[in-house]
Amino acid sequence: FGPDAAALSLSPDWRGNLPPRANPSVADRRGVDLQPLDPRDPANALRLMSYVWADQPDRLARTEAAIRVAEAPVDQGDAADWLERRLARTYPGHLHLVYHTIAWQYFPSGTQARCVAALEKAGRAATGTAPLARLAMENEGHGPGARLTLDLWPGALKIDLGWVDFHGRWVEWQAP
Repeated sequence: FGPDAAALSLSPDWRGNLPPRANPSVADRRGVDLQPLDPRDPANALRLMSYVWADQPDRLARTEAAIRVAEAPVDQGDAADWLERRLARTYPGHLHLVYHTIAWQYFPSGTQARCVAALEKAGRAATGTAPLARLAMENEGHGPGARLTLDLWPGALKIDLGWVDFHGRWVEWQAP
C-alpha cells in the first residue's frame, strides 16, 4: 500500500488475508522520547545506525532510508505526561491514532497505568466524528514475535490483528 515512489518500502513475508486497502491522510504526527535523537544530525544518524546488527543489510537499508526522510517531531518527555496532554484535545473530523512499538515493556508500571487511564478517559470522550485508536506492536513474552493489537473508541472495541516479527521480516495477520 502507498505511493509508488515511496522513500521507504516494507515487504514482509505476509501470512493471512490482506487488510482492506485504504489511503489515509495524515493531518499531524508527533512522537515522544525521554532522550530523543534528531536523525538529521550526522552523529545521531550514525548512533541510530549502530543499533542495527551489521549482518542485517535489509534493516540497515530501511533504517538509512527512514533517517533520510525523518520528518515527525519527537518531543522530549515522559510518555504518560505527553499522552495525557495530547489526549486532552479532540480532533473533530480526524481519527486520533496512538501507536507504539516495542516500548511498553520499558515503561515503569506507573507510566503504563497513567497511559492506560489517559487512553480510557479519551476513549470515553471519543465520538464517531472524533474517534480514537491505539495500535500496539508489543512483546508479550510468548509467541513467535510481537503481538499486534488495535483498540478503537467509541465502543472500546479490541481487535487482535496477529503477530509480527520484531524486525519486520514477516506478518502473521489474523484480523477478522
